[in-house]
Amino acid sequence: MTDTLLQSIITGVLMGFVYALIAVGLSIIYGVMNVVNFAHGDFVMLSMYLSYMAGTLLVWDAVATPLITVPLLFLFGFITYYLLIDKTLRQLYVVQLAVTVGLQIFLRSLALIVWKAQPRALQYSIIQGNIEFFGYSILTSRLIAAVVSLIFIAAIAYFLNKTWAGAAIRAASDDLDTASLMGVNYHRTYALTFAIGAALTAIAGGLLMSFQQTDPQGGMRFGVLSWCVMALAGLGSLPGLIAAGVIVGVAEAVAVTFFDPRSRLLAIYMIFILVLWLKPRGLFGRK
Repeated sequence: MTDTLLQSIITGVLMGFVYALIAVGLSIIYGVMNVVNFAHGDFVMLSMYLSYMAGTLLVWDAVATPLITVPLLFLFGFITYYLLIDKTLRQLYVVQLAVTVGLQIFLRSLALIVWKAQPRALQYSIIQGNIEFFGYSILTSRLIAAVVSLIFIAAIAYFLNKTWAGAAIRAASDDLDTASLMGVNYHRTYALTFAIGAALTAIAGGLLMSFQQTDPQGGMRFGVLSWCVMALAGLGSLPGLIAAGVIVGVAEAVAVTFFDPRSRLLAIYMIFILVLWLKPRGLFGRK
């Protein structure tokens, strides 16, 4: 029992880092623009399908497909902002919800038309296999996915804290009016923010396709997970997102191992409700 529990925790921790990477994009968009993007999970689904296409047509490994999908999702996010999101910023809050939910439905319907309902997966990855560590088995694909996720989270932290564009994003998040008076073009800053959030899903999508399959409804799962991670962490803390991602990943892995696999979301929701009941701002949110 103890060995099984530890094995589940190891698996959950590794998956939690990938969930944190997905939630970073969502957190940046919501924290800076105050836009509730319900289509964020479907960006992950779209990224996974694009990785599948790149891997199939070009005979690329899943972990190499972000070289193609990241620019595509960055451009997609940039265009989506100017076509849809920018027009809702000064509208009623419910308009933003309707637009992002509509985008969610559109992406799922598009995936269903193009790729049909059957799940898609890449047959082989160079990072398949496992590593034995003190009697515990660690899937190489998940280990590398976790390491790459942490590297990109650190890169985002460096970008936000050490570059002018990152400083503009943080300034717009704290006080848009003052930032505008200091020369920050909020249209370009918001477009860059939304594009970065979309591009991060492409990295996660390529990593996930090295050991998972995808289907048109996959966006629902990743959307729920990313929102739970962000809500647990609170706004303004990248380390908090990592910790919250680990909590969600471990809860999911333990539920799948010791209970019905269909209870994975139930375990996550229970932790989610408990934390928000005790700490409504999240575990690591700024005051």
